[in-house]
Amino acid sequence: MKLWFSTVPLFALILLASCAYQGVNEYPLDSAYPAPQDLVPKMNELAGHHPGLLLHRIIGFTKTEYLPIHAIELGRGQRNILIIGQHHGDEMLGVALAFQLFESLSERYHKDDRVQELLDEYKLWIVPSLNPEAWRLVSDGQARTKRKNNRDTDGNGKLDIRTDGVDLNRNYPVFWDIDTETDHLSPFYKGPHPASEKEIQAIIALGRKIKFDLAIFYHSSLTGALSETIFLPAVAEADEEFQALQSLAEFYAQNVPRDYLPGNYFLHKNSTSKVGNARNFFYHSLDVPAMLIEIGGVNKTGQSIIHPPGKMVRRIVIRHEKALLKTLQRMREL
Repeated sequence: MKLWFSTVPLFALILLASCAYQGVNEYPLDSAYPAPQDLVPKMNELAGHHPGLLLHRIIGFTKTEYLPIHAIELGRGQRNILIIGQHHGDEMLGVALAFQLFESLSERYHKDDRVQELLDEYKLWIVPSLNPEAWRLVSDGQARTKRKNNRDTDGNGKLDIRTDGVDLNRNYPVFWDIDTETDHLSPFYKGPHPASEKEIQAIIALGRKIKFDLAIFYHSSLTGALSETIFLPAVAEADEEFQALQSLAEFYAQNVPRDYLPGNYFLHKNSTSKVGNARNFFYHSLDVPAMLIEIGGVNKTGQSIIHPPGKMVRRIVIRHEKALLKTLQRMREL
C-alpha cells in the first residue's frame, strides 16, 4: 500500500508534463499577459530609468470609448522599425511580446553591447495594441475571443460583444473595394468605408509621418490554420524589393522554433490575401517592407494554442525577441 501511494505522485507528474507539452489554452488569462492598466505605469517607470532611450507617445484615440492608442519609441537610431503587437483583441500573445521587447531591450541597453549597437542604429516604434477596446474586454474576462473593435455596427445603441465592431486589419485603404466581407455580423467585417476607424487613421498618420525601414505585425491564428507562419504582402510578381523582403522574412522564420511540434516557423510563399490589411497597405501605399507573423502554436492534436499558460508565454516572447534581434542584425549586414 505504501508503494502504491508513493508511485501516484510520479505518475501524476508524468501525466501533467505530458499535458503541458501538448499545450492548452487557459482562460481567464495568466498574469503573464499584460492588462491595459499595466501599460502606462510600466512605460513611465522605464522612461524614468532610461531618459532619452524610451519615450511614450499617444498616436490617437479610439472613437467608441476614446481610449488612447499608445506607442513606445525605443532607441536612438535613424532607421525606424514599426512593431504592432495586436490588431485583434484576442491576440494577447502579441501584446505580451510588445511588453517583452520594450522592457527587456531598454533594460539590456547598458548591459549588452549587441543591444546597444542595434538601438543606436534603429528606433523601434512599438504599438502594443492597435485595438485597446477589445484588449480591455479580453483582458478583464468579458470575452474569451473578440476580433473586432467596439463600433456599434448594428446601430442598436449598445455593445453586442460577439457581433459588433470592425476588423481593423481589413480596414486599411488598399484593396478594400475588392474585399467581400460586407456583412457587419461577420468577424471579418471590413467597415463602412476605407480607413473608417480611428485606430487605422492613427496608424496611417504615423506611417506617413515616419519613414519606416520595416513593419512587423504580430497576429495569432484562432483556428491554427495559419499558426507559426510568416505572410508577406500580396504581389503580382516578386521584384527585387520583394525578394529582399522574402529573404529577410525567411531568416526570421528560421530563427523561431515551433511551440509544440518539431521544426521552425514557416514562410508562406504562395499568394496571400488581397484585402485591406496592414502589410498590404504599408508595402503598396507607403513603400515599406512589411510582414505578418502568426505567433501561437498548434499542439499534437491539432488544437490552436493562442492563450498558453504563463510559462509558455514567457518562452514564446523570448524566442521572438531573439529572432527580432538577429533579424535587425541581418538588416545591418545587407
